[in-house]
Amino acid sequence: MKATSLVIVMLSLCTFSFISCDDNNEEGRKITVYKESVLTVASEKVPGVLWSDGFDYLSEVYAVKKEQSEEWSAFGPIDGFEFERGYEYQIRIGETSYQDYSMGTPAWTERELLEVISKDKKDSDNLPLHFIPEAFYDNIPLPQYRYTVDADNKELVEQDLEENSLIPLDYHVMFYRSEDNCLRWIALKDDNNIFGPYIIQTKSKAPEEMPESYKLLPLEANIVGYGEWTFLDESGTTIDNFSFDVFMGYANKTKSDMPVANTIYLYKDLTEYYQTKYSEADVKTVVVSYKVSSDSF
Repeated sequence: MKATSLVIVMLSLCTFSFISCDDNNEEGRKITVYKESVLTVASEKVPGVLWSDGFDYLSEVYAVKKEQSEEWSAFGPIDGFEFERGYEYQIRIGETSYQDYSMGTPAWTERELLEVISKDKKDSDNLPLHFIPEAFYDNIPLPQYRYTVDADNKELVEQDLEENSLIPLDYHVMFYRSEDNCLRWIALKDDNNIFGPYIIQTKSKAPEEMPESYKLLPLEANIVGYGEWTFLDESGTTIDNFSFDVFMGYANKTKSDMPVANTIYLYKDLTEYYQTKYSEADVKTVVVSYKVSSDSF
């Protein structure tokens, strides 16, 4: 249960039993810490890892500088704070930490805006590219790349495909959702090498719309979803030549005998592209495919 939902439930219980919610009662909900602080909030959000209900999860986070600190750090939701990209803020917030002993839930903290001290239109300096620790993405499998080529000069096209993969093959691909529920993509190699982040514009497709050329690279799982993903930058501009047909793959069996999504297959027919690029190669068909993990959804 999300922290906000849990608070609503507990407040309802308090209307019937003030004793169970008393701060001195170790058997019920208890405020453990309350403090106020002033934060500098950066002009852009960045991908980062937050903690909730005992789990780490990837999200779009605030970059903040806390009092007496010169370093940016990741920060989660702030109730009542209406953030606008392109502006750097100084705000005062209240932080209330809770523990619920009777329900055995992990401790959690809620943050509330108390005051907007300043709002300046500027690009914040020295923002990190992300707040994602290596331990979070290091075990995510690298993309599995396949392609098929039918051309008189097949070697020429295959060499180009090897040297110019659309997706970097040594980067860990992850997906997450922003506060506006937009699906986003980021691929990481380390702190200084990232691909993205990009907004994913999704579109459903009927199975009969699948190009015949894709059958030359057979799928390796049961497929129950088919659509199209177009990748956009933060301004909503389409990334050149970076859209894919997408298949959602499912494991054949699970312990509960229920299908569980575990793989995404990205497909693209590049026939026209290579017919133009290498007109002398007599290109008939070129299809590429990337298999990426969906564990970070």
